[in-house]
Amino acid sequence: MDCAQVNRKIELFVLGDLGEPEQAAVAEHLTSCPACRAAHDECCFLVAQIKGSARLDSLGPDFSFARRVRSAVRVEIRRATYRAIAWHMIPVAASVAACLLLSFAGWQMWISSGSRLEPVLANDRRGQSSVKISAAPSVLKVWQHKSTPSAPGSTADAVVIRRDCMYLLQTHDRQNYVAALDTRTGEQKWLSEIQSCGYLLADETRVYCLAPGEAGKLDLVALDATDGALLWKRQQEQPDRLQRPWRASLMGKDRICWTADRTVHTLSRADGNPIWIRSIPGEGTLSAPVAANSDLYVASTSGLYCLDAATGDETWRLACGGNAESSQSRSMLAAANGQIYASISLGLRRSRLFCMNAARREIVWSRVVDGAARLDAVGDVLYVRDQNIHAVDGSTGRLLWAHSAEGCNPVTYAEGLAYFVDASDQGRLVALDRYTGTRVWEMAGVKSCDAFIKVNGKGFLRTADGVVHALVFKG
Repeated sequence: MDCAQVNRKIELFVLGDLGEPEQAAVAEHLTSCPACRAAHDECCFLVAQIKGSARLDSLGPDFSFARRVRSAVRVEIRRATYRAIAWHMIPVAASVAACLLLSFAGWQMWISSGSRLEPVLANDRRGQSSVKISAAPSVLKVWQHKSTPSAPGSTADAVVIRRDCMYLLQTHDRQNYVAALDTRTGEQKWLSEIQSCGYLLADETRVYCLAPGEAGKLDLVALDATDGALLWKRQQEQPDRLQRPWRASLMGKDRICWTADRTVHTLSRADGNPIWIRSIPGEGTLSAPVAANSDLYVASTSGLYCLDAATGDETWRLACGGNAESSQSRSMLAAANGQIYASISLGLRRSRLFCMNAARREIVWSRVVDGAARLDAVGDVLYVRDQNIHAVDGSTGRLLWAHSAEGCNPVTYAEGLAYFVDASDQGRLVALDRYTGTRVWEMAGVKSCDAFIKVNGKGFLRTADGVVHALVFKG
């Protein structure tokens, strides 16, 4: 069974609703495919949260969570099968020509002649580095806190730090809630009354997360950052299947934007009331949104969409010719320094990676890469993670450096260093010079799919066993 087949049946596999031969075939595929295994782990996490929160007396006599999901997924499988048949009937020449088309005249586009990110160091960046190689620093463990069990490959249980507070999922009586910790002491400040599926986000006064809603749906909720009290909740619009959601994104003018399946919700942060809601046509779920100037960008395998941030009206779109049948069908966006970076799945574990200048609305560079699992833009550097870490010059698309690293945690940046966890062997936290990729230090015995966060000289990391560690580095 290949990735496309597994991607169409992963929800039914999690629910145990496949026949024995198919169940075994999917299980065998998951043992050797990190991308599909990540989708499986996140689906398991969501199903557990929604089923665990359901109260029988509130669901009605005709409700069955599994039956609703099975029905929706079967519809999606039939649609996907028809699309796959049609896809194979399209001539190869037409598929290539449709790979990246501009949807209105006047655009200028440059596509690199190289089809892959070659492991060649960009020498012109060496002079920008002032970081020196050192031995692993000595570490003083300030405190540790046991949170909810880790969900490998999922972003649902990531921690968030805002000023002196850390927000995270906390298990209590076998259910997950949002907890606030004092980053200085690790002391718990409050535990929310409402259950949560995670995907946390915070501003100065509120904490946002997804929560189990009615009939297996997901709600976006806002909690008071002072005491965790529920301020408001907003249900997703017309969900037609179980989905791997994204964390919401904070926008200007006291707004928050949330993509659920193929719908973009822009809400008031103050009360959760919708400012505008827009459904995007095409195949595949939408990416998390990113903002640049007065525009909002979302992407699917069908293309990149630019919306007016104030009204939700479509300003323009870029057809990208991606493949919605791939297990990597979730498109990804990142933004920094006026550049929009996009990864669009092409199928067969390949992605179209490109950079667009937001002000000029033109493609700066474009490449085909092995399927990207994460995009992180920091300043003028784009970090791409699959089974390796690639640092790409944001303005040219040229590879600065590549580093072999197993695992799934994002790359983070602080004080001239790029941090990530390599899960190979016993695992290790690695610090590299962000421009040259030179190893500065590493700390053995660390495994995590969460981001390493360094704030005010203190490092925070949630390891695979669900324990959050607060560390002070010396040397």
